[in-house]
Amino acid sequence: MASKNGRKSKSRTKPIPTGEIRYVNLSEETRRRYLNYALSVIGSRALPDVRDGLKPVQRRILFVMQNDLRLAAGTKPAKCARITGDVTGKYHPHGYEAVYEALVRMAQDFTLREPLVDGQGNFGSVLGLPQAAQRYTEARLSKIAEQLMEELKYQTVEMKPTYDADHHEPEVLPARFPNLLVNGSSGIAVGMATNIPPHNLGEVIRSSIHLIDNPDATIAQLMQKGIKGPDFPLGGRIVTDRKEIRLAYEEGRGTIKVRGEWEFDKEGRKEVRTRIVVNSVPYGVSTGPLVNDLSVIAEARKLPQLLTATDETDNRHGLRIVLSIKSPEDAEAVMAYVYKHTALEQNFSLNMTALVPDDEGTLVPERLGLDRLLRHFLDFRLEVVTKRFEYQLALLERRIHILEGFEIIFDGLDRALKIIRGSDGKEDACQKLMNAFDQLDREQTMAILELQLYRISKLEIDDIRGELDRKRSEADKIRKILESQKKLWGVIKQELNEVADSFGSRRRTGLGSEEEIEEYDPSAYIVRENTNVVLTRDGWVKRVGNLKSVETTRVREGDSVLAVCPASTVDNIVFFANDGGAYTLPVEQIPASSGYGEPLGKHIKLADGVSLVHAVTTDERFTFADYPIPDLPTPGPHLFVTTAAGQVMRLSLNLFREPSTKSGRRYCRLATGDRVVFVAICDDVETVMLASKKARIVHFRMNDVPVLSAAGKGVRGLNLEGKDELLGATLFRRPGDTLKVINVNDKPLSFGQQKYNVTSRGGKGIKTSTRTGFKAIVNEPIELVDWSEWD
Repeated sequence: MASKNGRKSKSRTKPIPTGEIRYVNLSEETRRRYLNYALSVIGSRALPDVRDGLKPVQRRILFVMQNDLRLAAGTKPAKCARITGDVTGKYHPHGYEAVYEALVRMAQDFTLREPLVDGQGNFGSVLGLPQAAQRYTEARLSKIAEQLMEELKYQTVEMKPTYDADHHEPEVLPARFPNLLVNGSSGIAVGMATNIPPHNLGEVIRSSIHLIDNPDATIAQLMQKGIKGPDFPLGGRIVTDRKEIRLAYEEGRGTIKVRGEWEFDKEGRKEVRTRIVVNSVPYGVSTGPLVNDLSVIAEARKLPQLLTATDETDNRHGLRIVLSIKSPEDAEAVMAYVYKHTALEQNFSLNMTALVPDDEGTLVPERLGLDRLLRHFLDFRLEVVTKRFEYQLALLERRIHILEGFEIIFDGLDRALKIIRGSDGKEDACQKLMNAFDQLDREQTMAILELQLYRISKLEIDDIRGELDRKRSEADKIRKILESQKKLWGVIKQELNEVADSFGSRRRTGLGSEEEIEEYDPSAYIVRENTNVVLTRDGWVKRVGNLKSVETTRVREGDSVLAVCPASTVDNIVFFANDGGAYTLPVEQIPASSGYGEPLGKHIKLADGVSLVHAVTTDERFTFADYPIPDLPTPGPHLFVTTAAGQVMRLSLNLFREPSTKSGRRYCRLATGDRVVFVAICDDVETVMLASKKARIVHFRMNDVPVLSAAGKGVRGLNLEGKDELLGATLFRRPGDTLKVINVNDKPLSFGQQKYNVTSRGGKGIKTSTRTGFKAIVNEPIELVDWSEWD
């Protein structure tokens, strides 16, 4: 089996004779076979060659179009079905659909910066529409694609047998420009990937020439002289700082943020400031899904400032997505929202991994910096140009040799004619002429015998001698070039400049910095409305407007309202679970509903068996803003927390005001088997009374409970005995407040502050009954807000 470099590779395992069973180690055999598969994917399918920037399938498509079908630029195109058929039949032993996909990609001017195929028909569009079937489309080479193959005729690259050994194909194309950087590449192999963005042809060539003149040039210098950053086919604007782009080029990987560009619409010279026109999009973004997302945002009123979004793209005006807004002042806010929530802003993950030839000519994958990538191309270019000149010199020397034979025979033409007349054939004449003219060899003699004799006449010999002089001069010039590295590099620079002059174009992608990125403020897009957030004991949540009574709001059968939090849509709600987790959600994310609402579990991650204990609004009209309290480590307002095991604590609400992730924040660290049973704001509370299942109560001052600076286990509030559990607490804000409970006989009981005086925290409390226990604490009725009385 022939390897890529033409040498035969030795098989690692001997062939097994027919009928023989051989036992092998399964893990070793699996590892060996998977390694073979991985190497095949890396070397033959997924990664491009650093020299011509092409994957094997792309190289084979171009070679077939140039060598087999003669589909040069300007010729009549051929059906793509014929092209893919020849590629799969002769060179590429894979599916024709994969070949056609590669062919289509090389023809798309929104995918490649400089398309290598000139396609006719439907080759897809930036709208995201697919290409037509290959039987309907036609293609030929683009002019710049010919620059990748122009020097094949000079035997500048090695040819290798195809998969069936019936034909030969080039191992690499003799590219005259750094195609890998100009058109980029992307692919996923086994254990590695590549993602190289397109660049501007003129900039790439200027950087290449600078590297020729300054072999030790840094990437910063290469960027200063040429490459400023990626240049995407559809434009866009890079908002990554130049320093970060340089670091990405140095390491061969990094992230580059690209966003679409916009301007106000114009009617003639007049600017229409209520219409925004997006005229470019990030690389790889289809405008169809983008416009659909924008329309959904406008129709759902997620962005009140955005009225409509339409696609007015056409051949005359190019890409044009029009956003109608309410006022010019909304433009920056609208675009900040659009960049945040749509594909109009994307991160391009740069990964410059390519196949690089090692010292033995074997291709190995390597992640390259910008300087090394260009250096590999230039070294390859030097090799190609050297072989081209050597080939041309060999042709010249052969022609000179023949012309010298003509010159020799002219002086003895009569003698030569006499010998030819007296010979018995071509071979006899050849031998006799060589014997008569010692200076002639067989090659010269055969050329003389095949030449029309009038060409050596007196009238023609001057032309022959003139051609001989010209050929000798050309050969001397080539020898001098081959003897001088400086002259060879001079030729390379000249040819690179010729490519730039012929095919270079202005930059399409703008360059900016992170300073242009406007801070996204979600509150700027929320319509401020007064509302009520209703939380049920089963964990269902909804948002309703004016609520006249708790009993009238709809809940699921068997469920009941746990809390009602008045707030505006720009505030947050903090939900406290009995496992010690707190979850803060923006009010505007809670669904507005006249029905049951939806499970809170859609917005947060609650473990199995966990239930909600309470909810608190951050609206400063109902919950005080943060304020300092002397001798306390954290600002008020504070939360009072009790657990079933009798632990109590206080901590600041400040820790939970801002929205949390789905995983929430910890507000209480519980012992094994414990759970939170009560949470409430406690800043205006003088004393608190706790009650347990076994009818024990304790009454102590709130100031006896320490304030924690972060989540903790707290201190003992009621010293419980046996299997007793704390039911909860009642906060006493007024002298007439009482603790109300339901005993196990469903009888309501009340315990006042006067009868049960204040004692110290942490004791066993008072046993209020020896025969019955408590079932539950009766909470105070939920106070509702009448929004009709608010402005």
